[in-house]
Order: sequence, then C-alpha cells, then structure tokens
Amino acid sequence: MGRRARVPHKGASTTVAGSKLYLFGGCTSTSERRLLSSLFIFDLELWKWERVTPAAGDPVPKPRHFHTADIWKNHLVVFGGLGDRGNGARPDQLQVLNDVRLFNLSTRRWLPPSRVPAVSPLKAVPRPRHGHLSCVSSNHLFIIGGKDFFGERLDDVCVYDLAKKEWTQRQPYSPTCNLTHAFSSTSRWRVCAPQPDPLQPGSIDSRVSPTPTPLSYSDRVTITSLHDIYVYNCDHPERKLEVLSSLPSGEIQMKNPPPGALGQIPSLRFPSVSGNQSVEDDKHAFFLWTLDITTNTWSPIDTGEILNNGSWSRGCVWHAQNKFVIFKNRAPGIDVSTPLVPSWEEVAVVDLEALGIYQPPALKLDTAGQVLALASLADTIQEDFEFLCDDERRIPCSRRVIAERWPWFEQQQERLSRSDATSVTHGQGTIITLTATSCALSQSYPVTMALLQYFYSMTLGTALQRAPAVLSYLLLISTEFRISQLQALVKHAMHLALSETTASGVYEIAASCGCRSLQIR
Repeated sequence: MGRRARVPHKGASTTVAGSKLYLFGGCTSTSERRLLSSLFIFDLELWKWERVTPAAGDPVPKPRHFHTADIWKNHLVVFGGLGDRGNGARPDQLQVLNDVRLFNLSTRRWLPPSRVPAVSPLKAVPRPRHGHLSCVSSNHLFIIGGKDFFGERLDDVCVYDLAKKEWTQRQPYSPTCNLTHAFSSTSRWRVCAPQPDPLQPGSIDSRVSPTPTPLSYSDRVTITSLHDIYVYNCDHPERKLEVLSSLPSGEIQMKNPPPGALGQIPSLRFPSVSGNQSVEDDKHAFFLWTLDITTNTWSPIDTGEILNNGSWSRGCVWHAQNKFVIFKNRAPGIDVSTPLVPSWEEVAVVDLEALGIYQPPALKLDTAGQVLALASLADTIQEDFEFLCDDERRIPCSRRVIAERWPWFEQQQERLSRSDATSVTHGQGTIITLTATSCALSQSYPVTMALLQYFYSMTLGTALQRAPAVLSYLLLISTEFRISQLQALVKHAMHLALSETTASGVYEIAASCGCRSLQIR
C-alpha cells in the first residue's frame, strides 16, 4: 500500500477530501506516549503516505488526541480534544481544548487560531471537551456531547459559524454521547426523486416526452437547504438514532425518526459512519451496516471472511469513488478491556457501488429546462448542424449546443478549422466522421437521437434513452469518448433497471467498458 504512517496513533482523526485521507494528531502507543500535532496524507489513488512539513512560522495547533476533524470549503476543521499544557507534549500534563483550527488543503498552511478563550462568559461557547462528535453542514460546525477534563459527560450541542468564525448556538442535548459508542453524520448532498412530468401526452413531440420514472439525482446542500444530522448512539441499553434538523439560522430542531430495525445491530465499539468495530462473544470482527433513510431500515453488508480476522480499526467513505476504506493493525486482535489503538498498516476497500450504494449524478438542468431543451431539439428551424446515422437519416441540431457540452467535439472542430482537411475520423467501437457542418456516427437512428437528447437536456429523461439496448450503446460511446456525465447517468439508469431479464446484458456491456462495479452487481 506504499509508505505507511510510522506509528499507531491513538485518538487521531481521519478525514477524507477528494482522493486524500488526512490523519491528524493522536498519541503514540509506544512506551514514550507522546502527543502529536503531525499531519499525514494518504493518497487513496496511489496508496502512498506523505507527512506534511509545516511551513516556517505556521501556527501549528497544539498536540492533541480524541479531537475531531471535518471538511469545510477545502479546509480541514479541527476542534477540541485532549492537549498538553505546555510544549512538552506529555500526556500526563493534559488540558481539555475547545479551539477551532483550520488547515487550507490547497496551500497546506494552518490558519491562525480562533480567538475564543478556554473559559468564556458567552453562553454559545462550548465547554472544553474530548471524545465528542462533530460534523459540518453548510457553513456550520456542530459539536455534540463528549467529556470534560474529569471524564464527566457533556449533554449539549454547540454550533460554530465557520464563515463568521463565531459560536452561535448552544442547546441541551440528551442523552449524552461520545465517540466510544456513537457517531454523527450528515452530507453535503441530498438525493432527490423528481416526480413524473405533468405534461399531457402529445403536447410535444413523442421523441422528447419525459419518461414516467425520472432518474433520481444529487442536489448540493445550501445555506437555505440543509441536510439533517443523524446521531447514532448505542451507549445506552436501548440503541437510538436521533435526527437533528439544522435551520439556516444555526438553530437545531430535534426530530424523532420512525421506528427502525436498530435491534438487529450488535453492540458497537468506536462506530463510524457505515462501519464499526464490534466485539461480541470474544469474536473480533469489523461489520458494515447501511441505513436507508427513506425507510429507516438497517441492512448488513456481507464482506466475506476478510474482515473477520485481525484488528480492523478505522473506516471511512471515499465519496468520489463510492468506496469504503478500512485500515488494519497487523496485530491478531484487540482486547475489549483496553482502548482501541488504530493503525494504518494494511488497507481493505469495499466497493459500495457494486452493492447498489452510490452517489447519483447531479442535475445539470431543472425539469423545466430539460423539457425546453428537448423541445428545441425537436424544432429544427434554427439549427446549423446535423448528425448522420448509419441508415443515412439526418438529425438537425445546434453546433453551439453540442460544442458547449461535449469537450471532445469542440476540440476536434477547432483542429478541423486550423487544418486543410475537410473531415476528421475517430473511434474504434463507434466511428465518428466530422466535417464543418455534420457529424456522422456509425450508430442507429435511436442511439444517435438519444445521444443528442442527452447533449440538449444533460440527462436521460426520455423513454428512448432509457431503453436497455440504447443504454448499452450510450455506455460504449461515453466510455470511448470520455463523456463522464453521460457515463455516470447511464450507469445510474442501469443500476435502477437491473433485473433478471437485463442482468446478462448489463454484465457484458459493463465488462466491455471497464465498469467493474456495475459488472459485479
């Protein structure tokens, strides 16, 4: 897996942004037991560790462990934890922290500390704590529960405005929770399921009629449209899932979710989003569970035997690739009577998309814009370009629209305008011949029309586009010519339409296009 972090870090934070995992702070598990303020980066694509060397004069945070770290606008946000009183970084001279520290992921520089004293008369400022929960929703950092210096549990939730750099809310929260048996989670995206278009049949050309079942899509959370915060807590005889609703003002509303199947989940130790370390009947294993928030039902993920052995200690979601990454200590197991010491010596990756768990593509045009765009394609009055099918039928269209939404097409048109050639031919599976006024595809009329409908509407919103045979050809075209948005939409549509009837065809085309996750499913 490449260079590993040199020592196991007890109480370190792990946070994923893009294809990088950030490991900050912690305490060594060696006989010296030193608190750390070091920052490591693990490249999830190259499988390589890198230690970040602070720039001269950077205000590096105090060494600490059992803090939290989140991502906000390309910044790593660190809060609280157990730190040292002086500069010796000795764990026998500890103090509890309540500072907010930001690290710029682009410049790799620490920002100056927030000007909040450890003790403040302001009601919104949280008490210093460690072992708490945290998450970021829009511009707000939420701090939930934890323990004070004496180990007393804190029963509040605090809100920090990251844009204004000030604490805005502090509200009671019961029951108490801490990271040993609880976790909190939210998302920068929400999945939306649009309703079928209300237009009457025949109101527009049949080629552009929206399908009765539009594709679900991802919508980015904004300051006026925040995502709920889910708090899972098994630190009590009755395991609970609490839902905190964040208002634009930063205030918090407690919501009770409908009864779910929480009783199916075993007793957890150091749970994290989607993954947890479980110890039951002297069996050491790492279990993965998923929660369907639309039905409030939990389901286990079968990962085979690989996670049933060894000390798998920390897991995180790699959102960009729809994968769950789990780190392991090479030690044979863990002792439930001692604190869990995560290590980063070995890695396992669970392909979530192969299990039907993935982030749907975002919407490029709203429903009204899609209908208008498809109607424009059907209206051939102002078109200045045409696509030629393999049966010699022609489909008029706008060259400007295609160029704006297909980078490869725009590049080839520019090359053609600078050369003496009158045409250019590319492709292997699908042959494309371009001239100044036309684009000839070695595809049938339905596939060519479906492709043009995508370029106009930026979605797969018609019955023609969703036909299984057409989807297969669109996947081939999007893979060969690197149309990433189209490929993501086609895979999404294939996942939703997967059945015993379509399984063999989906398997073959996914294998041909290198879409391993779709192929496995």
